[in-house]
Amino acid sequence: MANGSRRGALTHVSEDEEKQIRQWADQLVIPQSVLRFNTGSFTGFVDVRNVINIRGDVFPSQYAQNPDSILNARCALAHEYYGHMKHHPSKFPIGDWRDEFRASYRAAIDTPNLTSQERGMLMLDAFDRTKEAGIPVKLNAIARRYIYGIE
Repeated sequence: MANGSRRGALTHVSEDEEKQIRQWADQLVIPQSVLRFNTGSFTGFVDVRNVINIRGDVFPSQYAQNPDSILNARCALAHEYYGHMKHHPSKFPIGDWRDEFRASYRAAIDTPNLTSQERGMLMLDAFDRTKEAGIPVKLNAIARRYIYGIE
């Protein structure tokens, strides 16, 4: 995850946490074969290997307030798989706000079995990326539906 403070990236995922993450991946229809635990330096899609590294930062911060930092692990998995991996190769550089925006936006729309709250959090994260980049953007109808439950 690009911005915000999450649980420490160098924190190892325990065996129990790995089991839980694998269950969430199954629920979200993310293939187990793309997951790599406790490798790399942070949680994220590795385009040259076509895998998703999972580190301790897959879990949210208990103290931060920006959307990226408080996305739960299911949202983080959805962001990496449905947002980055499914849209590889990206026309944007790694870490570019547009790539991160698209990843959360598409994950909110495309990921099966997310709760409405998780979809709303991913959509908030997407539009927060534009704000961080200094780009004025109005919420579209899809974003308003996911964030506020209105058309």
